[in-house]
Amino acid sequence: ERTASDYFYDWRTDKCMLMKFGFTDEVYGQENRFGDEEQCNTHCRKGVKNECFEEPGNAVETGGIEKWRYNDTSSKCVPFRFEQNWRPKTNTFDSEKDCIERCREPDLGLCAYKFKTHCKHGDDLYIWYDNTTQECKILPPHHCPTHGNAFYTFRQCYRRCGRFVENKCKLPIQNMSFCATPQIRYGYNTKTKRCEKFLGCEDSGNNYPTPQACWKTCANTENPCVQPPDYTLSGFIFWNQRYYYDIKSHICVEKYLPRGLVTGKSNLFYKREDCAKTCMATYVPEPDWL
Repeated sequence: ERTASDYFYDWRTDKCMLMKFGFTDEVYGQENRFGDEEQCNTHCRKGVKNECFEEPGNAVETGGIEKWRYNDTSSKCVPFRFEQNWRPKTNTFDSEKDCIERCREPDLGLCAYKFKTHCKHGDDLYIWYDNTTQECKILPPHHCPTHGNAFYTFRQCYRRCGRFVENKCKLPIQNMSFCATPQIRYGYNTKTKRCEKFLGCEDSGNNYPTPQACWKTCANTENPCVQPPDYTLSGFIFWNQRYYYDIKSHICVEKYLPRGLVTGKSNLFYKREDCAKTCMATYVPEPDWL
């Protein structure tokens, strides 16, 4: 009998994902369900070596010598220290270049391919992923996609290749994958310049477990929502009812302050509604324009 939590291959992201299933007596391999990530990668991602998803067995915090390993969660090659008296195990490379060639480029898959020029691909308008700039772009006229690096919408493009974008704050707010139980998450809306609540999954996109994590990661320090409450005194002291955003508790707090001026640039608001609209917004999905 298989466990409730197994891996499946998500073709939209080209990644093996952990998900809760129902219990069953079916044998592994008869459906898109695998007992561990290695089984899933072996069956469904043959171009990427299993060692790229394993943990080096001889890593140490101090001493040793520098090696490189592939972090499949962040999709980056990262340095680590390993005990030189031990024989290097899997996912251990002498240089970043070796790691990139062995693991990151195969993991990129179709997201790594450029386009052909001086050709025509028909009347369809395609979006392609530019791995150099880490952006999804409209494919120019007289250019043709190669090896599947072509999508009909920006959301499809970022869902497939967005996990390779280092600055997650630039990604659209969307679910990159599936999950059994969606939870309240927070993403940074580049249009409104604020963190917004949405129902989603823990994945590799513009996706944070708390509003504080989202604001601290993505927002400019001049944003009122990341600033401390504005308690500055004015020339004339009157007790005024005002509101400020508490980033830790994610609520708008009522406060009587000896200050009446609200500049609009600090963490102080006339009304609770103004505070909530600025710092506690809920994401409203927009239709993809392509």
